[in-house]
Amino acid sequence: MATRNSHQGGVEPSWDDLRHLESLDRLGSASAASRELGVAPSTIYRRITALEQAMGVVCYSQREGGVTRVGKELAELARKTKLSLSSIRQHAVESQESVGGRLTFTTLDGFAPLLTEPLAVLTRMHPKLEIVLDVSPTGSSIRKGEADIALTSVDQPPRQLVGRKLFTAECGVYGTREHAEDPERAPWVVLGPPLSASPLGRWEREQAQSTRIAVATSSRLTLNRLVAAGVGIGAIPHLLAAAHPELVEIESFREHAAKLQIPAWLLTHPDLRASAAVKAVFGVVGDALAALFPSKHDGRRARR
Repeated sequence: MATRNSHQGGVEPSWDDLRHLESLDRLGSASAASRELGVAPSTIYRRITALEQAMGVVCYSQREGGVTRVGKELAELARKTKLSLSSIRQHAVESQESVGGRLTFTTLDGFAPLLTEPLAVLTRMHPKLEIVLDVSPTGSSIRKGEADIALTSVDQPPRQLVGRKLFTAECGVYGTREHAEDPERAPWVVLGPPLSASPLGRWEREQAQSTRIAVATSSRLTLNRLVAAGVGIGAIPHLLAAAHPELVEIESFREHAAKLQIPAWLLTHPDLRASAAVKAVFGVVGDALAALFPSKHDGRRARR
């Protein structure tokens, strides 16, 4: 073994070398240490020699009966460090697996009615989890980090996000029975800016050219309520229209409205996808919403 006491400098001691010294000190022999670490006995001595060269101290000496006093101090330090690292790792694993803390969830107001029951189930299952729900006509920007999870409508998610396509909602044109009897003279309720620039918003305005627009609103939820109140006719997803028994689908628009589809994705940031809380939301909320719109095309994953 090396007997140099002068530090060579420029070489950092290796944790792996310390691990070999700790095993030799604790087990008392190179053969026992080699079995524990799965290496040859000569490797034990070679790694301790490398440690001595890096530290500039003698860790093992046959004349002194094995591991030296300094070597034992280093071995004890290695044991404490190992326990500390193990404790840190266990804490990290427990934190990752624990479903708790606060998550910011943003969604379009048109999707909000669909979240009531799934969120009720989620919060009962995970009482330590707090969901900060942001509901607005356009939703907070998950791309700018304003939210942890987003339920939003996009054809394809941005490359910097990951997620799951939940469903594609099909629409129809609905109105009260009075408007359904004479739809050609009925006014329209349509999406206003900024949603008026969407494919659905443009389609609505094309249909309304032959009559008039009664109200243009940026809120999908408000549009549904206005149509149900008899203000005019409007394009509404079938499932959401079912919540208003006073609404009737106008059959004359059925063929034209068949192409109106609203894709919905549940998205998050790549660095959050391993979070237990995010996984819980994707599992409980995602599965519940996907079940509302069963389709062989849904359930796809976003590009990684």
